[in-house]
Amino acid sequence: MKVLVSGKNSEDLEPLVKQLGFEIVSENPEAVISYGGDGTLLASERQYPSIPKLPIRNDAVAKKCEDHQSKDLLKKLLQGKLDLTEYRKLETIIEGKKLLALNDFVIRNKDAIHSIRFRTPPDEKLIIGDGVVISTPYGSSGYFQSITGQTFDSGFGLAFNNTTEKLEPQFFNEEDQISFKLSRGQAALTSDNAPDIYLIPEGMELTFKLSDQKAKIYELDSLRCPNCIVTRG
Repeated sequence: MKVLVSGKNSEDLEPLVKQLGFEIVSENPEAVISYGGDGTLLASERQYPSIPKLPIRNDAVAKKCEDHQSKDLLKKLLQGKLDLTEYRKLETIIEGKKLLALNDFVIRNKDAIHSIRFRTPPDEKLIIGDGVVISTPYGSSGYFQSITGQTFDSGFGLAFNNTTEKLEPQFFNEEDQISFKLSRGQAALTSDNAPDIYLIPEGMELTFKLSDQKAKIYELDSLRCPNCIVTRG
């Protein structure tokens, strides 16, 4: 099986990958082994979209349970014993460019000392606050949950960040699309952990919906297992 190993410390895993009989390639892999945490997986998906990913926590920074040892996960991948799950991404268009997010899009005030005024569903009323998070089910256990205390498993969600009026999160079906219109102030848009930041000027309206593009991930529990303990960042 041809695989590409990604991550800041990927060279630490490569000897084991070769030992087990994988062929390590630099292009056209059958699967990508993401060696690190959630951020590494997001970066891997951005660089190699839609290619199946196997996330494996870095052995140097985590004490892993028996089910998620690197060697065992790799053996199961080679033997075809891992289930592959597909996750739809979110999409929007800004500056003529389509952006995709596996986790979430975050819109927030560009200047921390100034709030922004904006309109969103459900009733398009004027809202004052720091911004919003538009999340997929996959990403709902991250920033979305830290704001709302909730996760969800279908469609997509909208969380309101530090608004003057307490607002409950909104949830949408897979076929829905929503808009965000900036009425006053300057805001910034980011997707997942991508380094690119897009400025949103007053009056701009953005539309968000689920994309047809999907991430394909083996054994996501290897990153979210309560019995695997991250010992250092």
